[in-house]
Amino acid sequence: MLNTLLFIVIAILCHSIAAGATLAEFARTHTITVRTVVDRDSTVLDHGDQTNNLKPGEKIVSLSSKGLTSIDGIAKLKVRDGDRDVELSSIPKLHLYLNDNAIGRLPAEFFGMHNVIFLYMNIDRLNAIPREIAGMHNLQGMYFTANNLHEIAPEVFTMTWLKKLQVSKNHLTELPAAIGNLTELMHFNISQNQIAVLPDSIERLTKLRVCDFSDNRITRLPEGFGKVRIMHQLRVRNNPMTMLPEGFAGMQGSIDITGTKIRMESLSPGLRAQIGTEKR
Repeated sequence: MLNTLLFIVIAILCHSIAAGATLAEFARTHTITVRTVVDRDSTVLDHGDQTNNLKPGEKIVSLSSKGLTSIDGIAKLKVRDGDRDVELSSIPKLHLYLNDNAIGRLPAEFFGMHNVIFLYMNIDRLNAIPREIAGMHNLQGMYFTANNLHEIAPEVFTMTWLKKLQVSKNHLTELPAAIGNLTELMHFNISQNQIAVLPDSIERLTKLRVCDFSDNRITRLPEGFGKVRIMHQLRVRNNPMTMLPEGFAGMQGSIDITGTKIRMESLSPGLRAQIGTEKR
């Protein structure tokens, strides 16, 4: 019995240590490797890291699900790229995965890593998107699902080159009109927040391919948004909406209205033709 209890205590302590590692501590005992994308469809990543943004020749470093509490020192972190040990900040066209950790902040050195083109920080502990991130001019996409965000820093809306922004499963209550500045956005996801009103300026997001407003408190979409020809899908699931802009009748993608108050019989034939749960 005593041996069993001792084993349990040791196991708990080991798990606690592993779950509370800093990046420096993790790197002392692990080789961090760089992967080069050959083909997106054949690329398999651990921990559910997404691959849909990958292009041949780009680089991958995954630090997801490592129990990291801090990434101090990340810019000079030594990683193995082929047969060389190099600093992480020297790896070009980098997709950096930091999902499912306990990271509550990004160190100042991180914002000088202009080699990062996609940043994935889903299921972390950020209370805010750092305003300094707006200086990362090569950053094309940012993913912050399931953090602790209550607002989006105004500086984010100056990132006019940004193509993908995901801030789902947070605590956002407002989407500022400045969202209209992000005219290069192709993927925009603010699902599972508490947003009630969408600004008219979203009509300027004319390059959207996928847009997800699901599980908020939205009662209507701005009429001008109907002119946006979303290529694949618009999701407005589980919002108290009763109608859609008539302009969506000419949209290429589908519109998922599951869980809304929209009645199919109230829609024009053109709009009814767009309703569906599958991407086009």
